Amino acid sequence: MNGYIASILAGACTGIGALPLVFIKRISKKFEDLILGFAAGIMLFAASFSLLLPALELGGIKQVIGGLLCGAIVLGVIEKVTPNINMGQVRGTDFNNKALRKTIMMTAAIAIHNIPEGFAIGVGYASGEANMGLVLAMAIGIQNVPEGMVVAAPLIEKGYSKYKAIGFAFFAGIGEPIAATIGILAGRFIQPFMPFTLAMAAGAMYYVVSHELIPESHCHGNQMCATFGVIAGFIGMLLIEYKIKGF
Repeated sequence: MNGYIASILAGACTGIGALPLVFIKRISKKFEDLILGFAAGIMLFAASFSLLLPALELGGIKQVIGGLLCGAIVLGVIEKVTPNINMGQVRGTDFNNKALRKTIMMTAAIAIHNIPEGFAIGVGYASGEANMGLVLAMAIGIQNVPEGMVVAAPLIEKGYSKYKAIGFAFFAGIGEPIAATIGILAGRFIQPFMPFTLAMAAGAMYYVVSHELIPESHCHGNQMCATFGVIAGFIGMLLIEYKIKGF
């Protein structure tokens, strides 16, 4: 699949994840924690086997370690300079006053937060291995589905129209195709630094898993459910990789 199309579809999954809310009045915390854990398992697999392993095969350990640290630091800086993007904070946001302004800030924060993920897709396609880009696009797209639910659900609960809430969720995914385009176009220039770049994308994904997905899925008393969600997500990506590469 073309890298540009794949990144657009991955970004759109944020909005697609909110679509079930048209038919469902409320999502249980247990189910939400399960899908957050599932998303974490997907991201762990993609970061480890689709980014970090190829990075180690292409370059030295110093580049890989440097990239991992850089990716995590970049995400930490993004979180400091943008509105709080922690999912638990998003769900608990008070929308009673100045709801539209807060919602726009929340959506913009998630859109910015998605930029490193989009860059990872672009780098995957720029690496010359189409399978790498495809696997990353699928992993990130699946991971975006629960994020879309988390964006839209509190808005609907506070009286927003379902379609407006879903529109905000779709907008939140806009950062990914933009960043992926940059990653694809910069491919030939970053080729000598591909191990570092791949590891940087992996570091950003590890940060998301450790800082957001797992903690949020474990704070409502559903730790066991969320943990098996992580394992299920990892196994799901393992099967996808097995099918694509035909091991």
